[in-house]
Parts: sequence; structure tokens; C-alpha cells
Amino acid sequence: MKKLLMFFCIVLSYCTMANAHSGMSDRYLDMKICVDALVMVIAVIQVSIYLFLRYSKSKVSCWYKRLIIRIAKKVYKKSYLKWFASWALSSLVFTPYVIGLSMEFFFFAFIPLAVFLIYYSYLVLNTEKRKKHLTGIKGLSLLLSVSFQQALGYLIYALICETSTFHRFVYYTDEEYEMFDFKLYPGIEGFYYIAEGFAVISIITVMPFIVLFIMKTIRYLFFTFLKR
Repeated sequence: MKKLLMFFCIVLSYCTMANAHSGMSDRYLDMKICVDALVMVIAVIQVSIYLFLRYSKSKVSCWYKRLIIRIAKKVYKKSYLKWFASWALSSLVFTPYVIGLSMEFFFFAFIPLAVFLIYYSYLVLNTEKRKKHLTGIKGLSLLLSVSFQQALGYLIYALICETSTFHRFVYYTDEEYEMFDFKLYPGIEGFYYIAEGFAVISIITVMPFIVLFIMKTIRYLFFTFLKR
């Protein structure tokens, strides 16, 4: 919990970037290059798979689509599993992009986080949008598909993140680092940062669901009372 709080504070208060690197700014730069590299790999994999599924009519593409729909239907049939999957999978899907974007805002990182909370709350509390994008078969299918694509992205990143070929193209340096011919390279630590980010995002995404369940409970109790 202490590490999670520290990570959350760092994400919300990256205002210490200055000409001279402090301990916190060095940690920020190390975190940023890892997260940026990981998000880049995930994005490339997702776009590639999307284009493949969109335009390919191969047996692999058809099999994959049928598998996703089959799993989504099984999840949808069980109410508790449907709600849990919609929350967990959407948190997983949004995490790398929201955290990656938030880190670009430094001290104002709370802005994209707040915008995300408002947007996600709208998806959850609006019945039509919730069924279409989160809890319906179509929404669950999309979440499952994107989750599998991201899982492949994570796997590929783990295989290439510390290779010299990858480091040749992905690194960070600035004027101060160049004075000492020093560069920051992404590493396996990216998973640690994303895991912390997932904890933050999952807390944000669970809030609208709690509000929704409270509203449903109050409505149920109210109509039950009227029937008496």
C-alpha cells in the first residue's frame, strides 16, 4: 500500500523536472522510458492485429473471432462474472494508455486521470453505453480481444526490452546526460510500473461501479417498499 501511494503521488506530481536531475526526476525518467516503450510495443501489436482481423479472411482470423465470441457468451451468462470481467478487463485495457498519457502531463497528471474518471463513469452509469461497451456480448468480446492483444504485446516486450537491437532505437537522453555520454534504456521494470498503474486505474474504475450498485440497491429497496 505504501508503494502504491508513492507511485500515485509521483504520477500526480511530476513537477520536479529541472535542468539538474534530482533523485525523483531520475526515477521519473527511468519510469517514463520504460512505460513509453511498453505502450509503444503494445500499440504496435494492437494496430497490427486489428488490421489483420479487419482485412484478413484467413482461417486463423475466423477461428480467433469465433473463440472470442464463444468466451464472451460464456462470461455473459454468469451475472457476477460479467460484471467482474467488464471491470477487470476494461481496467487492464485502459491502464497502459491512461498511465502513459498521464505521465506526459507532469504536475498536471491529475487532468487526464480526472477526464478518464468522468468518461468511464459515463460509460458505466449510462445503461445503453454500458451494455454496448462493457457488459454486453459485443463489449465483452472487444475487451477480451484487446486484452489478448495486449497480453501478446507484454510478452513481446519481455522478449525484446533488454536487447541491444531494441535499445538502439528506444532510449532517453538530454543535454546533461549527453555530457557524460549516458542514456536511459527501457527494461523489464516497465512491468512493475504498469502493475502499479493498474492498481491506480482499477481503483478509479471501481468507483462508478460502486455508485451504480448503490443506485440499483436503493431503487430495488424503494420499489420493494412500494409493493408492500
